[in-house]
Amino acid sequence: MIAAEPRVSRRLRGIRRKLLNVVGTRTGVLGLTTVANLVLRTGNSMLLTRILTPRDFGIVGIINSIFFAVFMVTDLGFEAFLVRHARTDDRRFRNVIWTIHATRGLALFVAVALTSPLIAWAFDKPVIALPLAVASVGFFIHGVTSLSLMTALRRDKSRELSLLDFGLQIFAIAVGLLLALWWRNAWSLIAAMVLQDILRAILSYVVFPDSAHRPARDRAVSREFLAFSRMVLASSMLTLLIAQSDKLVLGRLFTLDQFGLYAIAFSIASAPTAFVQSYVRRIAFPVYAQTARVAPAQLASVYYSIKRKASALYAFGCGGIIGSAPLIVALLYDSRYAAASTFISLLTIASALRLPNVAAGEFLTATGDMKRMVGIAAIRVLWLALAMPTGFFLLGPLGIVAAVGLVELPAMFYCWFLLHRSGVLDLREELSFIGLIAAGAALGFVGGAQFLHWFPKL
Repeated sequence: MIAAEPRVSRRLRGIRRKLLNVVGTRTGVLGLTTVANLVLRTGNSMLLTRILTPRDFGIVGIINSIFFAVFMVTDLGFEAFLVRHARTDDRRFRNVIWTIHATRGLALFVAVALTSPLIAWAFDKPVIALPLAVASVGFFIHGVTSLSLMTALRRDKSRELSLLDFGLQIFAIAVGLLLALWWRNAWSLIAAMVLQDILRAILSYVVFPDSAHRPARDRAVSREFLAFSRMVLASSMLTLLIAQSDKLVLGRLFTLDQFGLYAIAFSIASAPTAFVQSYVRRIAFPVYAQTARVAPAQLASVYYSIKRKASALYAFGCGGIIGSAPLIVALLYDSRYAAASTFISLLTIASALRLPNVAAGEFLTATGDMKRMVGIAAIRVLWLALAMPTGFFLLGPLGIVAAVGLVELPAMFYCWFLLHRSGVLDLREELSFIGLIAAGAALGFVGGAQFLHWFPKL
């Protein structure tokens, strides 16, 4: 017994060392904060659905859709420009870009606030006019936020950014829950959004060094930035059609209660994509960009190696969500939300396939092939243009959801073609990713069905 204690102690120290090694890596921090974020969002959703009504979620869901649309229509590619540019460390250069960023934020705030009654009329939902106008102040707050949150990626600060985002999420959840208990309506969620934006702006000037800005103009820098932005804007416009076409159509077809169910399902299904955006933008893209600058011959080996382990875990996890959606809804919500499970399963297919497609797009951006990235978005738009009306004709609104859930499939095949032309494609890696999705879905379906059989009163 005494002799066994040192061995146990050594094992515990070994486990502790491995955990510290994982937490100390960029991917480890991002993975842990993403999982923790998912747990927090799930718990928050459980609590809020017992305090608020589907109608409240419908109001906030439409406002978020409008905000996303406005951001994408005016997306000029600030982050990609700053991460790639050789002059980003020049303070005056950053001040010129920040001035453009702040001007855009102010213009969006004024435009959305003034047109909120017209937007509400277009949705045939007059109740959203005032909340939309108030929430639009977030555009201005976002505009004056320091660019340090973007330039930090060049300085290998992805861990700090992940922890900052996690802290802001905890703050927003806590404020939203407290206000929901007090106000019992959608205003609690809107107030939490605005307060989170304010805190984020303040921390952007506090957390990172050399983050101060002042207004500055430079015609040459502005022309260079706007020339770069034209391709980003084209891609963003197509992305907008992809990401919001379902919400714009269903926001009109569904009642607020029905759209609230869809918004909750979309929130769950899209939760994994927070990892995609953060991982590819903060870890993979800077590596791709640096490799393209200094060692382009190594791009083929770097492309898969930087994301192999993370992709495997992501694929299996998304598959689990696809298969166990009825169990997830039964565990988290009451019977009013049961219909959301079908939406979750369909929408998570797109989330699962998003990681390799986004990685391919960012790889093309890093190598300067922006036109191909626009082509990926165009494939998605073409699919939706054909599949959404076909799905609606065959299955009604559910057919629209199915079309959205499968939107990444044709894009995936096109990405394979582009990667093959670039000499990067490894079909075994791609097929293994799909196989892990299928395995996770099968396990989730069997496990979820068995659990519901054992506990039928859920």
